[in-house]
Formats: sequence, C-alpha cells, structure tokens
Amino acid sequence: MSKSKHSRQVVIINEIKFWKQNKMLPDQYCDYLLALYTNGEENILKSSTKKSKMKGNNIPILLSAIVMLISLFVIYFTELSVVLQTAILTGFVVLLFGVGIYYSNKKVSTAPILIASAFIILLITIAITEEMFDGSPLNTYASLFLNCLFWIVLGWKQRLIYFTLSGAIGGLLLLISILI
Repeated sequence: MSKSKHSRQVVIINEIKFWKQNKMLPDQYCDYLLALYTNGEENILKSSTKKSKMKGNNIPILLSAIVMLISLFVIYFTELSVVLQTAILTGFVVLLFGVGIYYSNKKVSTAPILIASAFIILLITIAITEEMFDGSPLNTYASLFLNCLFWIVLGWKQRLIYFTLSGAIGGLLLLISILI
C-alpha cells in the first residue's frame, strides 16, 4: 500500500472514530465502516496513532528527569550558598508546575512532574533544615516527617495513590529508623 493511500485511510478511520465517539452515526454503522476501511484489522490505525501519543508523553518524563538530575548536581556537587541553591531549586519547582499545568490541559499524565516537584521540595527542605539547625538530627527528622505528611495529604486530596503510599511508607521507614 502506498504511503499516500495509507495516510488517506488513516484520516478516514480517524474521522469514523470521531463520528462514533460523538454519536454522529449509530455504533453499528461506525463499526461496519471501520471494519470495511481496516479490512477487519484495526492495528493499522493504532500503530500510527500510538507513535504520536507517545511523543507527547515522553516530554514530561524527560524534563522531570533532567530537572531532578540538575537539582542533585546543584545540591551535592556545587559550593553555592544555600540561599542561591534554594532560589535555583524553587525556580525548578515553579518551572515544573508551569509545565504540569500546560500538560494537564492537554490531558497528558503529569505524574512525573509531580514526583519531580516533590523530590525537589524534599531536597530544598533538607538543605534549609541542615543549614539553619547545623545538621540537627531531630530537626532533620521533623523536616522529613513533614514532607511525608505533605505527600499523604496531597495524595489523599488529589486521589494520587502513589503519593499517599510514598508518604505512608516514608513516614513508617522514618519512624523505624528513629526507633532503631
């Protein structure tokens, strides 16, 4: 099948799916037309549409990974002041929230962005706590516990099970490490 014929076929199939989704034609007619244009194989359309959807989903993951790596570099491998580190990391969190809002409007999963933001906030609070309280273990534990509590509340309010579980497991591990 030539490339132009294939692209026309994909356009027609997409149009029929649009009609079906918006109830412009009865489902039976749309199913018949889809079977007719795909020769009974709907994989023709799926292979071409999955590629375009995957490109959009990879950008938040890639951006989150890059920002987390740069954040780790800023915290652990530079000798910047805590104020400058905090400013840079706060800028990253604001950037991630902006990207998260953009992609949530496009109906793309923002989970990697939320996870990266929570990770950077954790880094910021630990760095600030260690600087302000000279590495006091009690204050560090309190800061970690507050982060875990924040994750539990965020997960509960937004119905994000991965945040609720992360906060609960983190709090449990923190309690175990304090008691041992």
